[in-house]
Amino acid sequence: MNLKRILASLTFKFMFSYVVGLSLVVFVVLALVFASFSYNYFRSVHANVQNESERLQAIYRQEGSAGLLRAFAAPQAGRNLEHFHYLLTDAQQRRIAGDLEQWPSESHDNWAELEYSVSFRDEMRSGDQLISKIAPLPDGNILVVVRNYTDFVLFEQIILAVLLRTMFVTIVLGAIGGAVVAGRSLRSMDTINRTVQSIMQGDLSQRVAVRNARGDFRRLATTFNRMLDRIQALMDGMRQVTDNIAHDLRTPLTRLRNHLASLQDMVDGEAQQTVQAVIDEADGLLATFSALLRIAQIESGQRIAGFQRLDLSQILHDVIELYEPLAAEKNIDVTAQMEQPLPVSGDRDLLFQAFANLLDNAIKYTPVQGAIQLSAAVNGRQLRVEIADSGMGVPASELDKIFRRFYRVEASRSLQPGNGLGLSLVQAVINLHAGSIAAGDNQPGLTVTVRLPLAAN
Repeated sequence: MNLKRILASLTFKFMFSYVVGLSLVVFVVLALVFASFSYNYFRSVHANVQNESERLQAIYRQEGSAGLLRAFAAPQAGRNLEHFHYLLTDAQQRRIAGDLEQWPSESHDNWAELEYSVSFRDEMRSGDQLISKIAPLPDGNILVVVRNYTDFVLFEQIILAVLLRTMFVTIVLGAIGGAVVAGRSLRSMDTINRTVQSIMQGDLSQRVAVRNARGDFRRLATTFNRMLDRIQALMDGMRQVTDNIAHDLRTPLTRLRNHLASLQDMVDGEAQQTVQAVIDEADGLLATFSALLRIAQIESGQRIAGFQRLDLSQILHDVIELYEPLAAEKNIDVTAQMEQPLPVSGDRDLLFQAFANLLDNAIKYTPVQGAIQLSAAVNGRQLRVEIADSGMGVPASELDKIFRRFYRVEASRSLQPGNGLGLSLVQAVINLHAGSIAAGDNQPGLTVTVRLPLAAN
């Protein structure tokens, strides 16, 4: 399936946006939790340093400098990164004892964070994160207690990296999952669209496959199929009634016409002209019934089975050749510009009849010494055929109505005989071939544009 279609689908956009939004929300929540944890941790670090400083001050008050030095040298087994470091200086901040060899560069309220450039003995590592408590002693000396919190800095970096990578992986997996779900959704929609296209071409027997459908799509397909069953039953009933009416009326009309033809030989004068007029009316009614039956047959989709690969340019040449004498009688100039070949899949007789109707209409409504232009070319994956005349045209408000059955533009009723079914038949043929037809203003005249799908190679 086309990846571009999947990425542009509403399902993928919704799922990707949901995953990204959810990931960001979870990241913010976890960041707030971690910030709270960090705050409590640093409060604990400060409390530990404060307690250690107070413990050493108590030793100093009880045992003096000797006890303080013994406390400095006492082992701190098991503390690892929580190991304390000490510095004892005189009032002028000159070192007396301890494993810290340099006074903190900056201090505030007796607290200081040591810079990396501070010198330590061999057990200290360059780049460790340290915090110190500075406390004056009764004899004027100064005690500095240092606590290493590099462990938490490393932990903080790990947590941040894990959060970012997890969010990235979640978004990627969400995008992949969204693409999979969108692909399945598009396949289901394509199945429904293909069914609808077949139905639009007149094959009401088509149904949406429900074998592999699940969940909402299965329920939708089942409901859709039940709707089609109902529509097919109604259409079959209507078609049957229409066919019966057309057949039942055509038979007595044919007998009536034959009786009138026999009667015409028995009368003369004005009576013969009256009988001929009645015969013409009967012929018109028979033509109307034949056209209705023809349209019903086309819309039933029964002719699809006989579709074959055709060259539309050859069909159009035959149509022009057939109507050239009729155009010559009115001195109408018919010009054609066609690419060759124009491959199309369809029924040759139906396509010939459709374009013959269009050219016949153009000649009927084009005045003497008018012009008709026919052009046909490949346009992307479609064939585009345009027939433009210089006739009276159709008002813009009625352009979308001329393909309705029995509809005729008011101005044309007195000019040309007809039953308003010619363009309806053309539309039925074009729809059967999965094409489209539209009318436009040629200023002056009418332009009819037909688009048909290009035949597959």
